[in-house]
Amino acid sequence: MKAWDIFYQNVSQNGFVMPGDKIILAVSGGMDSVCMLHLFWRFAKKVKIALLVVNFNHNLRKESVKEAKAVKGLSVKFGMDCLLEKINVREYSKNHSVSVETAGRNLRYWTLAKIARKYGCNKVATAHNANDNAETVLMWLLRGSGNFAGIPQERAIDKDLAVIRPLLPIKRKLIEEYVKSHKLPFCIDISNFSSVYVRNKIRLSLVPVLEKINPMAIEHIFALSCIQARETAYLEEVSIKFLKKCVKLQKNQILLDLKAFLRYNKAIRFRILKNILPQKKYNSHINLIMHRILLSDVSVYRLSAEWIFKIKSDKAYFIRDEK
Repeated sequence: MKAWDIFYQNVSQNGFVMPGDKIILAVSGGMDSVCMLHLFWRFAKKVKIALLVVNFNHNLRKESVKEAKAVKGLSVKFGMDCLLEKINVREYSKNHSVSVETAGRNLRYWTLAKIARKYGCNKVATAHNANDNAETVLMWLLRGSGNFAGIPQERAIDKDLAVIRPLLPIKRKLIEEYVKSHKLPFCIDISNFSSVYVRNKIRLSLVPVLEKINPMAIEHIFALSCIQARETAYLEEVSIKFLKKCVKLQKNQILLDLKAFLRYNKAIRFRILKNILPQKKYNSHINLIMHRILLSDVSVYRLSAEWIFKIKSDKAYFIRDEK
């Protein structure tokens, strides 16, 4: 199947886009987002939807001004309104002690939500593709997160606003073929080729090796993500119900009733711990806490500078250390 066929099937059969939707298209000017813009332009000829293009200048690269103009020009060409937004990523990163990547993501979604409220939009579409998803799964795997669900195809970011990723099942190779066949202009962000970022290392070094071993590696990782996402949603729903029966949230402490907790399935126990751990929610930390519970280890364990964990009788406590 080609990019258009996968896109049309995905948004139609899964209900990601419905008649009457007002959708913000987050377009950077890169190949993926330009492809998405054109796909939505075609789709809007078949289904009555309203589209608004938004481009972000992160104030990180000189090329961003040129890219914004390119996105504006392309939007005008296809009869779409376009907003050019500037966000100060470095300042946010410094003030909130987060990485530049996290700062950019937070500011983009905050701004998109604000725009959506102003213009009455109910969805935001981003151009994440199957390769992006594979890179995310591999990155989480290497970090030990234990989550293979990857990038969600849809998630709520506000009461009346959802993010959709209609290109997620589409490989980058098919996007390249689509852009080339329709002679669509796009910009190249040279930072995508920098080995400074972990994601880029995975994209440039690890993924090509996996595709040499199996040309369907990207598709298989996406299929795994879909399975994991479905099962995660179900297990999360079940674990929240059980969590309410064995966990009490108190001021500066979280109390876990071990008699009830230890009656549950191992998978449910793990998810309960992941939900209530105040900090450091990696597998290694959860497994360590679980190990101490099973051994009834009464020694005090410091989770972080702010939190400690201890067991007393048939109760486990996560306590905020105010010293």
